[in-house]
Amino acid sequence: MKRITLLFAILTTVIGANAQQETGSWSITPRVGVNSSVLTMDDVQYMNASGNMETSKALHRWGLTAGVETKYQCWSQIALSAGLMYSNEGCQYDKKGDVGEWKQSLHFLSVPLLVNFYIEPDILPGLSLKTGVQLGYLLQSKETLMGVTNTNTDSFHRVNVSIPAGISYEYRNLVADLRYNIGVSNLCNHKVLDETWRSSSLWLTIGYQFGL
Repeated sequence: MKRITLLFAILTTVIGANAQQETGSWSITPRVGVNSSVLTMDDVQYMNASGNMETSKALHRWGLTAGVETKYQCWSQIALSAGLMYSNEGCQYDKKGDVGEWKQSLHFLSVPLLVNFYIEPDILPGLSLKTGVQLGYLLQSKETLMGVTNTNTDSFHRVNVSIPAGISYEYRNLVADLRYNIGVSNLCNHKVLDETWRSSSLWLTIGYQFGL
């Protein structure tokens, strides 16, 4: 996640000026980027080559994020936006004894509903903070173990609610966006395991804004 934050800082430094949308205007922004996500799954206990028990924690994994958002500029400092975004999220464990790496992939279709606060339009035009709620639907879930991939969608609840918080910068028609989605819903629907699985992710996207 540090690499994503550094890349966003570089982008906002390179693009130094902006033409902000006028009050009462609508815009639409197709966007694409990457995400770093993790599931808050329980640690895995496994036996190493020496016969000792070790613990493996869930690690972040990289995935694709893409979609489109529309925005209405209510006032100079406040805009409302809604979108339809696809994201490939999940997690991975580095080792499970002799069975090797295990990966969990979740394919979400999400609707982010956000309030965008423009910090200081006259001094820092285009720079905004955003928060709201995001409603996600799990399209499909797959796990990969020992090189074999299987569908395990039934082990997860379909609806995923998260709280996004982020920052974006608009330069002319280009929009750089960095947001962190805090998972609220328990996704675990496993028939045997009684655990709490929440998906949290950091998104970095670049978009092109069209006026309507």
